Amino acid sequence: MEGDADTTPSAAPSDAGRSGRGGTLGGTMHAVVQRCARARLLVDSAADTWTEVGRGLVVYISFAKGAPAAGEESGRLLRQAAKSILGAPLSSSEHWKADHTDAESVVALCRRGEPQSILVVPQASLVAKLELGEKSLKYHHQCAKALQAKRAAASQIAPDQLFKTGEYEGKYSQYDGRGVPTHDAEGGELSKSALKKLEKIYAGHAKKYAKIFAVPAEDTPLAGSEVPAEAPAEAHTEAPTEASEGPQLPPLPEGACLPEVRHGTFGGRQGFELTSGGPFTHMLVF
Repeated sequence: MEGDADTTPSAAPSDAGRSGRGGTLGGTMHAVVQRCARARLLVDSAADTWTEVGRGLVVYISFAKGAPAAGEESGRLLRQAAKSILGAPLSSSEHWKADHTDAESVVALCRRGEPQSILVVPQASLVAKLELGEKSLKYHHQCAKALQAKRAAASQIAPDQLFKTGEYEGKYSQYDGRGVPTHDAEGGELSKSALKKLEKIYAGHAKKYAKIFAVPAEDTPLAGSEVPAEAPAEAHTEAPTEASEGPQLPPLPEGACLPEVRHGTFGGRQGFELTSGGPFTHMLVF
């Protein structure tokens, strides 16, 4: 890791994860957020495949025992955590300032069109515990590995790829313009009931994906907000097409950009290289 001579943290250590009862760490989602200038992560050791990001944040993620199973509750936790991390002043533009006024949120920087990257690194050991005076690390608070892996991967799948990967891979042979299956693996046309079920799954996933990756407008709350109401009917001038049906990402404000999001692989070797102007690290518990 390389860094500048002055490595003063941009803020005091976070107490966000401390409960009011004896100051013990709680929560079901643990994150360590590190500001970076560049980062490089090994995602496939067998093929020696690396993914790289530029200026932005490295987010180490771990789920603890008691985390909700995949569903609406876990989706809500992930959306709120993502909005909080992206909306907090954890990143910066290119130049470091001694008074820490360079610290800005990813949302604010992207709103101005400044490129930002998010590298999500699955890191199960964040929930490890070491008792005072002991030498053995305890991992009793880890949740099942399969559940961690599923959550880490599912939140990154684009709606048009949902039925082409993971548990759906190989089950279908043809898709509509949105990526919703129309024919099974043998080429047979799906029944109306099967299509209806897939439409419902797609709509729910697309809505969650849009909430996670959308850049809020200037006056949009960053956490716990609802999807804004649709614009009046007369504002829509284009006729809907098959490819545009279903939930869509809201349009970006003029001059804004979306952050580049990359992620590691749970359970595999993750070689890692990081360049940062200082520690700039926060521990968060949700």
